[in-house]
Amino acid sequence: MKFLNLRYDFDWGIPFREPFLGWLVTGVKLTLLIAVVTAVLSLVIGTVLAIMRVSRFKILNIPAKIYVETVRNIPGLFWLLFFYFVFPQLLPSPLTDALNGYVYYSVIAGILGLTVDNSAYVSDIVRTGILGMPRGYMEVAVSTGLNRLQQLRYIILPGAFRTILPPLGTRMIHNFKNSSLCMAIAAPELTWATQQIESITFRGLEVTFLATVFYIGLSLAMAAIVIRLEKKWKINMTSITSMRT
Repeated sequence: MKFLNLRYDFDWGIPFREPFLGWLVTGVKLTLLIAVVTAVLSLVIGTVLAIMRVSRFKILNIPAKIYVETVRNIPGLFWLLFFYFVFPQLLPSPLTDALNGYVYYSVIAGILGLTVDNSAYVSDIVRTGILGMPRGYMEVAVSTGLNRLQQLRYIILPGAFRTILPPLGTRMIHNFKNSSLCMAIAAPELTWATQQIESITFRGLEVTFLATVFYIGLSLAMAAIVIRLEKKWKINMTSITSMRT
């Protein structure tokens, strides 16, 4: 390839040589681990926060609002740096030494940071879904005689998640792509591995291309799953209209 009279000869064998292949495989595994764990944790925490925010009790409502507004107004990278550099120093000395000596603590810090960041946005999405439920759903929930937690578990949340599946899926895809931010704290995920190979070989186009294909491919696969689930769980609008009336 020629550009500005410079020539770059591709060497597609680089990504498949050791130790580079091992770095890339480990990077893919850790990227998937970070994405899955943070998605699950942020979904649970975000749902709890959403329930607290729609609660009538200020002791639940106010702390949840403060958490969400604080996290949303701070860059996600900050939380990664906080949990990697600051959080261990806030713990007792034995725990600080243990975490600093753990070879994969950067991965743990990345999971904690991304979970904190993503859960605030998930909370907003779930809260919107709960507040947007038709009156008929609420009336059905009350008429069943279930207590408030049972209403949320069996009627309100299942209905809300069906309506928020598209934005929630988009948020989870965004969270997956944010796993690349863990490179900033030296977590050996895919982007970090790509940069390491480039710094050693001075040939980054090949591995960057493969990493790009991975991110695009998995993002499209996740989007396809969300679309399929949306079609499968699509709410019957006729029944919703009848409940409204």
